[in-house]
Amino acid sequence: MKVYNTLTKQKEELKLEKTVRMYVCGITAYDYSHIGHARCAVVFDTLRRYLEWKGHAVRYVQNFTDVDDKIVKKAVKEGKSFKEISEYFISAYKEDIKKLNVRDSINPRVTENMDEIISAIGRLLEKGYAYVVEGENGSDVYFHVPALKSYGKLSGMSLDELNRHRIEPNPRKRDVKDFALWKSAKEEDVKAKAVFNSPWGTGRPGWHIECSVMAEKYLGLPFDIHGGGKDLIFPHHENERAQSLALSGVEPVRYWIHNDFVMVRGEKMSKSLGNIVKIRDVLRKYDGEVLRYFLLSAHYRTAIDYSEESMEKCRKAYEYLRNTLEAIDMEIAALKSGAGVTLSQPSPELREATETLRKEFVAAMEDDMNTPLAFAALHRFANSVNRIVKNADLNLDYLSRAFDTMKELCSILGILENYRRVPVLNSDMIELIKERELCRREKNFERADEIREKFRDMGYQLIDTPRGTRWRVV
Repeated sequence: MKVYNTLTKQKEELKLEKTVRMYVCGITAYDYSHIGHARCAVVFDTLRRYLEWKGHAVRYVQNFTDVDDKIVKKAVKEGKSFKEISEYFISAYKEDIKKLNVRDSINPRVTENMDEIISAIGRLLEKGYAYVVEGENGSDVYFHVPALKSYGKLSGMSLDELNRHRIEPNPRKRDVKDFALWKSAKEEDVKAKAVFNSPWGTGRPGWHIECSVMAEKYLGLPFDIHGGGKDLIFPHHENERAQSLALSGVEPVRYWIHNDFVMVRGEKMSKSLGNIVKIRDVLRKYDGEVLRYFLLSAHYRTAIDYSEESMEKCRKAYEYLRNTLEAIDMEIAALKSGAGVTLSQPSPELREATETLRKEFVAAMEDDMNTPLAFAALHRFANSVNRIVKNADLNLDYLSRAFDTMKELCSILGILENYRRVPVLNSDMIELIKERELCRREKNFERADEIREKFRDMGYQLIDTPRGTRWRVV
């Protein structure tokens, strides 16, 4: 499998051991999560699923930032502790992404790793990569960027660009690019109970050091894959790489992978524009699998534009795939129930369509996880199946193989996970169906409707097709 590595700026062959170690930056828990967060979660969950399908065991870590400037600010505003705010929104996030079929992972929090973070800062000071600045309410600790010669390699920024992009002004810093490892306690921190003891006085960690520490603690260094949104490349991931490299002396991550933004009608989501789309607001109207389909409908390294029109298009495409899977399943159930005839020498079309689907799907995923092409392969297969089911001779073995393959590949994309199989009916129910078919031929529609309603009361919908009566669970 080839992926685009942000560090080397090129596609590279993924060379992995049996166990893959993967770290993805999680949310800063101060508000309900938006569909940009959802895209990151879904993209890397899909990569994980594909690697597991290929036979790897994946140790997947996604952290939660549970103490931070924004969390503190919200806590003070609402008269709560930072922990009350962060725990509430972490729970909300987990609730949201569960509906998108994102699998469980290891979820360390910053506050659970405070001792390790303080120890790491101390080691950076000892190695000469950091320095202490005395402040009014304690000491701040900064990472000295010029001490690491390869700083800027991940983002690819020039020295001038790096100098322009700093957002932590402090006249006491040695260099404009230096960033905080430890922040002395401010009045807001005390109010929000976001204060921790350290050798440099009370305070709390800077944003970047947390991921360096948690990634090393839970995965070791170097580890295989680091994921996140492309907005994290700079400064967060650049700084994370710098800290980890300074601490360990080795390049900490083998493959850096980043997904692009979710736009809203061509504009990036922002509070100032008032166009932030929260996951739970979308889920009020659309099934979680439809939102997941949408988030994978564009290549992960390209921006995707959210709108009602695009969601409706994805809903219809998703339902077409689901209806196709059900159409195959209905034929399987009919054959197993004795309501159809299985053939020993069927047309090979369905077998060939199934083999082609697997080849095209795998080729798409192997090329930098090209999910739009994977969906295209599924839709070509669906078109073929719907034509074959109407016109060709069918065989139970070929149908079962087609169903299993489609279900298996859709599961890699995280859709049709909760599909309920069409049940095999007993002989008495099949006799009732045959009676209804006879009634319809004899135009005894009253008795035919009576039998149809009897099936509905049992939880089944009868469907009339050119092949005969089929059924589904209501």
